[in-house]
Amino acid sequence: MSLAGALTSMKILAFQKFLEAWPYDAENNVRVGLGADGRQVILVRRPMGLEQYEMDGRPDGRRIYGKSSLFEVYAARATDGRPTDTPGGFSIGGKDRAELLQEGLLYHQRLRLLALLKDWARVERDTARNLRLCDFLKRHAPQAGDPAQLDAWRREVARINAGARAMLLSQKGQYREALNMARAVVDLSLVLAEESAPKGEMLAAALQDYLQGSLANQSALGTAGESRFVRQHDYWTIQHNGRTACLKATRGLQCLALLVRHPGREFHVTELLARLMETPAATSSIPIIEGDRRVAAGLSDCGAQLDALAKLKCRRRLSELRQDLDEAEQLHNPELATQAREEMNAIAQHLASAIGLGGRDRKSSSEAERARCAITKRIKRAIQRIADAIPDLGQHLADRIKTGYFCSYMPNPDRPVTWKF
Repeated sequence: MSLAGALTSMKILAFQKFLEAWPYDAENNVRVGLGADGRQVILVRRPMGLEQYEMDGRPDGRRIYGKSSLFEVYAARATDGRPTDTPGGFSIGGKDRAELLQEGLLYHQRLRLLALLKDWARVERDTARNLRLCDFLKRHAPQAGDPAQLDAWRREVARINAGARAMLLSQKGQYREALNMARAVVDLSLVLAEESAPKGEMLAAALQDYLQGSLANQSALGTAGESRFVRQHDYWTIQHNGRTACLKATRGLQCLALLVRHPGREFHVTELLARLMETPAATSSIPIIEGDRRVAAGLSDCGAQLDALAKLKCRRRLSELRQDLDEAEQLHNPELATQAREEMNAIAQHLASAIGLGGRDRKSSSEAERARCAITKRIKRAIQRIADAIPDLGQHLADRIKTGYFCSYMPNPDRPVTWKF
C-alpha cells in the first residue's frame, strides 16, 4: 500500500472511531469541535455521518470574489455605484435576488445550531446580517420576487434578533433592559407572575424556549407546501414539507435534479452521462423517440462480459483460494482466512454478474452497461443522502425514480409534488 493510501486508511479509521464515540441522537446532535486547521467549527451528527458549519463567516466556508459572502459582493457594488442594466441606479434582478436569499437561508440554518449551543452573540450577529439583507433586497430588488414573503421573513428574523439581544442583556445582569427588549417576543405576564424562581432566570428560560422553538420551525421563506431543488455554486438546497437540506453538489444530485425537472420523461443513461461530462451526447448513444416507442440508437452487442479464458482463470483462482482457506483454518490463522474469503466472495460476485441462468453468458453493450451502472449507483447514493436529511422526500424519490437503461421520475398522479427550481 502506498503512503497516500495508508494515510487515507488511517483517516477513515479515525473518523469511524469518532462516530462510534458519538452515537446519533436527534436530541443531542450538535457540538463545537476543531477543524482540520485547529479552528472551532460546528459539528452536526447525522444518522450516516457528520455535517460541518463554520462558526464565523459564510456557513460553508466559501469566499465569493474575495469576499466572505455573496451579500458583501453586492453591497460593495451598490456602495461603489457600479452601473447595471437597469436605468436609474443600482438594482438586481430576480436570479441575483434568489441567490442572495438562498445564501440567507444558509445563515438561517446555522442560527438553529447556534441556538442549541446557546451562542446568543452569534445568533444576534447572524440575524442582524439577514435583517440588513432584507432591507438591501427591498431597496435594490423591489420588482423581483414576492415582497409579502420577504416582509414575513424579516418579521420572523427581527423577533429572533430581539430575543437574542434580550438574552445577552439578561446574561449581563441588565434585567430591566432585557425585559424591555423581550416584550416583543415573549408573554411577560407569565414570567412576572412566577414566584418560585428569580425573575432573571425565568426570563432567560422563557427567551431560550422561544428562540429554540422559533428556529426549529421552517423559515417563512419556505412554506410547508413548497418544494425546491436549487443549486447554488457547490451546494444544492433541497426543500420539502417544511424541511430543508443543504447538500454538497455531486453528479448523482445533478442527475436527480434533471429527472425531477422533467417528470415523465425517460432519459437514456448514456444521455445522462454525457450531460454529466459536460459534452454533447454522441448521436449513436442517445435514444431516439418515435411516437411512443423508444429506440436506443447504436447500442450494439459487444458479446459476453467474460470470455471462456477469463472464466477459466476465475475458477482456477477460486480453487486455489479454497486450498488457502483450508490451510488457514488448519493453522488457526484468522487473518489469512478472512483475506481468502473476501477474494472468493469478490470473484463469485463477478462471475454471477457475468453468467445468467443455466450458465449462459450475459450479453451487454459495454458503453451502455458502464453508463447504466455508473448512473444507477450515483442516483441511489443521492437519494440516500436526501433520505438521511429529509426521510419522507427520500422515500418519495425511492418510490418514484426509475433506474436502468432508461431513467425517469414518475410522480404519483394523485399526490403530485410541485417543484421550484
